[in-house]
Amino acid sequence: MSDKETPQNLESSHKVPSSSSLNVLKDVSWLVPFESRNTGTLWQVVKAYLANKRQGTACTKTRAQVRSTGKKPYKQKKTGNARRGSFVSPICVGGGVAHGPKPRDHRQAILPKMAKVALGIILSKRMNLGLVYETSFASLQTGRTKDAFSLIREPESIKGKILVSIGDMSPTYVNAIKNLDNVMLVPPQQLNALHVIQSRALVLNNEALDIIQKRLSV
Repeated sequence: MSDKETPQNLESSHKVPSSSSLNVLKDVSWLVPFESRNTGTLWQVVKAYLANKRQGTACTKTRAQVRSTGKKPYKQKKTGNARRGSFVSPICVGGGVAHGPKPRDHRQAILPKMAKVALGIILSKRMNLGLVYETSFASLQTGRTKDAFSLIREPESIKGKILVSIGDMSPTYVNAIKNLDNVMLVPPQQLNALHVIQSRALVLNNEALDIIQKRLSV
């Protein structure tokens, strides 16, 4: 977190106007126990999520795989140059790569209990910063992106990427939100710590909160 993003600055820059239909969530009882948990768990889980997203297809050719002639570049003696016996040596341009990357599996196991704790930790931190908002999404029943923008994006107090999670992922809500810039729509059943840490603020409804509470209480 940079000097400009202190908790005081984040909280003061995200105050929602009283006319807005977004309500700041504070002192959620089922998130309080996660405030004292070790943040090292959050780091381990996020690192594993990022590792699991890697394709692992980076590949270089060794000197044995480079196609070239087997001829000696020049004679052994009387040239004044260092001895060379191959065009595909790693020190040659176009030659093989020494100790280069090869395709491999980067996946790391994530224990369900660790994933749950990590999600609770980052949600409690966002809540303490005043970056978790609750709304009913009633205005999105029209399915219009304009209405979704007015609800989520129009308040100037919310900056950066916004994570939206709705308990009822009906096509009406999805169509209204999916085209908004810098807005990520994630079902509460699939919400994880990486989703939250990659977003600046969260907008949820009561259904989503209930689902997340059940996930964290198991």
